Amino acid sequence: MKFKKGDKVRIRQWEAMKRECGLDKNGNIDLPCEFTPDMSDFCGKVVTISCVYEKFFGIRDHEGFYDWVYKIEEDGGICDWLADMFEGYAFEYGDEIEVSDDGECWEKGFYIGYLDGFHLPYACATGGDKEAFAEGRKFHALFWKYARPIQRHRIVIDGKEIEISEESYKKLKESLLK
Repeated sequence: MKFKKGDKVRIRQWEAMKRECGLDKNGNIDLPCEFTPDMSDFCGKVVTISCVYEKFFGIRDHEGFYDWVYKIEEDGGICDWLADMFEGYAFEYGDEIEVSDDGECWEKGFYIGYLDGFHLPYACATGGDKEAFAEGRKFHALFWKYARPIQRHRIVIDGKEIEISEESYKKLKESLLK
């Protein structure tokens, strides 16, 4: 599951999905879950995930498969949405986020924009602090494959809550699962 209840995501543009997936015989974006022209009213808009569940999709390419299906508040939970229908998390210009090329190693940066259909869609400024970015000082702008909100992990030790890094969290989790 990529997104969870309460996450803000942006719906992809119709033309970008059409270019990537094509249209079926009914004029819908050709995905396992219908993306109809009526749903295109949401393209480019920020929506809120209201429900997540796993659904079985019947025979497609001679095999059935399961995928995560999302409901959104803005359509009253009527339509089924797949992660492929979302650009990703909805960020505002200048938001501090984490970016990655491989989905494993993450780096902090500031969100600049998103290029739908591009293989490295997230433009992000790196190599500075929030104050420098806000003041327009020089920074490096790079493109990344993945972006997510900053992951914050908190643990409680002897009644005191502390924040730990993603790396420390992974090591702690691995040691506890042994």
